Amino acid sequence: MILSDIKIIKELLSENLIITPLLNGNEQIGSSSIDVRLGTEFRYIKTSKQSHFNLNLPIEKIKEQIEEYSEVVHINPMESFILHPGDFVLASTLEYFVIPKYLTGRLEGRSTWGRVGLQVHSTAGFVDPGFEGSLTFELNNMGKLPLPLYPGIRIGQLSLHNIEEAQILYVDKGKPKYGKITGTKSSMFFEDYEFDSIIKYNHNGEN
Repeated sequence: MILSDIKIIKELLSENLIITPLLNGNEQIGSSSIDVRLGTEFRYIKTSKQSHFNLNLPIEKIKEQIEEYSEVVHINPMESFILHPGDFVLASTLEYFVIPKYLTGRLEGRSTWGRVGLQVHSTAGFVDPGFEGSLTFELNNMGKLPLPLYPGIRIGQLSLHNIEEAQILYVDKGKPKYGKITGTKSSMFFEDYEFDSIIKYNHNGEN
């Protein structure tokens, strides 16, 4: 069941659900979602000389090549980040979230920005119960004109859904890769358990 505005407010007042800073509750809380704002950090995906991610390398080298794949840009308040048509960047919410174990979230774009071609996530719009941290935007300009994006603008909305209480929360997983952070973070696909055997296989010279 999706939480209504009344239930969202009750969760916030009880501090079971934490969203901070909530700059304007009257404007941000809708009938069944809460608007989320764009933060100040962008991770721009660069054109790379690499043909692919090389998993034959030691883990530290794999991390380095992933970091080289992107560049972090910080934007001051009232300055804009220009997202050109076809560009893909990672960004984060201005807000920091603490989601209780009986709620999940779904991050979507706002219609206002969708109408000019802004896509706020590619696939990763789901928020696990127990998640703590800023949410990541996967921004893509699908339109024909460059889009000026300013820190603090409401480009997304988060709906909250009741579930049965989860036994294992996001922050209690063995390797919660993206929890308890602010700003953006590069992909850590190499930490997924299925890659352990792939990397070991490559490093043993059996590829």
